[in-house]
Amino acid sequence: MKPKSKNSFDKNLQQVFILKINTTKNKIIMKTMLLCLFLSLSFAFVSEKTGWLEIDWKIIFIPALLVLQIIIIGTALKNRYKKH
Repeated sequence: MKPKSKNSFDKNLQQVFILKINTTKNKIIMKTMLLCLFLSLSFAFVSEKTGWLEIDWKIIFIPALLVLQIIIIGTALKNRYKKH
């Protein structure tokens, strides 16, 4: 009987974790990061094919990381100076 209760506890914990992640704000952040990553990849691919610019493919994820940092810092500042 112990494994059954542990299994249900794990499922409940997973559901709570998914519900906390699956918020509207997090969906917007993920869509923004995916859009930024898609734009970076498409720009790099077009630049590489046309020969206009040589792209180092190791640094292609930097714009998405910068967007994530801006979102995190903006949220932290907004929460820090929120009026009660």
